[in-house]
Amino acid sequence: MDFQRVHLARAFWYLIENLHRPDEVAASFRQLGHDHRKLGVRPAHYEAFEAALCAALRRTAGPRWAEAVEQAWVRMLRFAVASMVEGADAALAEPPCWKGTVTAHERRRPDLAVLRIRLHEPYPYRAGQFAAVESALMPQAWRHYSLASAPAPEGEVALHIRRTGPGGVSDALVSGTRVGDVLRLGPAHGTMTLRDEDRSRDLLMVAGGTGWAPVKALLEEWAGRRRGAGGLAQRPVGRVHLFVGARSRADLYDAAALDRLAARHDRLRVVRVLDEDVVPENDDPSAGYGPLAEAVARDGQWSHHLAFVSGPAAMVGATVARLTATGMPADHIRHDPVPDPLTPAAGRGNADGPEAFMCGRAG
Repeated sequence: MDFQRVHLARAFWYLIENLHRPDEVAASFRQLGHDHRKLGVRPAHYEAFEAALCAALRRTAGPRWAEAVEQAWVRMLRFAVASMVEGADAALAEPPCWKGTVTAHERRRPDLAVLRIRLHEPYPYRAGQFAAVESALMPQAWRHYSLASAPAPEGEVALHIRRTGPGGVSDALVSGTRVGDVLRLGPAHGTMTLRDEDRSRDLLMVAGGTGWAPVKALLEEWAGRRRGAGGLAQRPVGRVHLFVGARSRADLYDAAALDRLAARHDRLRVVRVLDEDVVPENDDPSAGYGPLAEAVARDGQWSHHLAFVSGPAAMVGATVARLTATGMPADHIRHDPVPDPLTPAAGRGNADGPEAFMCGRAG
């Protein structure tokens, strides 16, 4: 419940600080209502929540309570709820969630596993997106994880899960999940995707930790777009500069995949940025050094590139700041919302605010 309280507080802060942008708020809460279908939320639940909110306001405000204050809260809540109901109704033609069977579970490190899941029915998503995942070991506890593979005909998706602590969803997926187990996935979200017009551009991709997962999916799609009509191989028009950050070589849990990508694609440059390596080894000229954001900014001039950044919130924020400081336009940088869940104003000015506090994203 502590987790839920934090995210509910963020939802209220998002509403309060963005009420002067009603269209933005309505769009965000329509998406939230669409996602809440997987929880079985019904109109009666919203009514019960409104009654509970009013009771809580009276109890906590004490002598400061006033009818006008309560009515202001109720109007705000009903505005958000109306958008959520609208979003849920608009999605009635699609499943509230998708079931899938775990076909592979590889422990790459004691705290990290790579899962492959075969969905029981077609699952619409794009490379670079993320989805909420639920395990039967933790019913009704959904957490966001990036999809680590591009859409494929066989209907499998991959997840890279890092255990963030004992007793949570990540622990259940890393330590308690086995081949044959069934997981549930919510609808896919995220705007960190490749568009058709991006094929001709030079790309910069920056991944820290398990932020490598969506970047790997993007690279799979980029490589797949090299084939034209009839499946004939074509040279991609643009180049890709890929920076992958980790604390040490041991933390590069998908190093073999990185090596294969670098060997297969001559228009892909891979730079490993290792916090513990001050000087690159002589036998590994692709190894970088120092904090990832600084290494990226120091390496080249990126103002004409299109950037994709994924990883821990601090790394993403630092990388975006360094790139914009070197002249890259902000609209040339794609990344998903990474607000600090303990910062009340985390949703300020962000159209995807509720998406972040609906479920914690990890992986």
